[in-house]
Amino acid sequence: MFETRISTGQLVLRTLGLGAVAGIRSMSAPAQLSRAASGGRIDGIEKTLFASLASTRVSRLLTVLAVGEMIADKYSGAPDRVSTPGLFGRAASGALVGAALFASSGRQGKSGAALGLISAVAASYPSYYLRVGLLERSNLPNWALGLLEDVFAEGLGALSLKQ
Repeated sequence: MFETRISTGQLVLRTLGLGAVAGIRSMSAPAQLSRAASGGRIDGIEKTLFASLASTRVSRLLTVLAVGEMIADKYSGAPDRVSTPGLFGRAASGALVGAALFASSGRQGKSGAALGLISAVAASYPSYYLRVGLLERSNLPNWALGLLEDVFAEGLGALSLKQ
């Protein structure tokens, strides 16, 4: 097994945080995890099925996809995050980051996947309804609210992956 560098409590918080990021921006969570892994900040990931996340190439690709998602989100034609396809993608993203985090710490990837999935789905709904509510009650344009979400998601991801 792998040497565990973070406590179970820290791992759970990290997974819940990154899962919540997936609920807000589906591609940001794997992109952030991959950037951390390629920068050597996720110990043990190289010895798991998720080793490719530590690749600089994969990190760059996921970052480009995350930026593309952020741009697309600002347009009114973007599907709602709580629609079936949007929710499925967020759940899958949360499961991926959760499984990778748990596996890299020598724990059951299935447990991390479940935790990340639940966190992503749970964060999708309040973040969606908060944005819709603010859009209806404020004079802020959709793109500005989306930008605030981007900042929040990036900050939560950075905080979650802080060692």
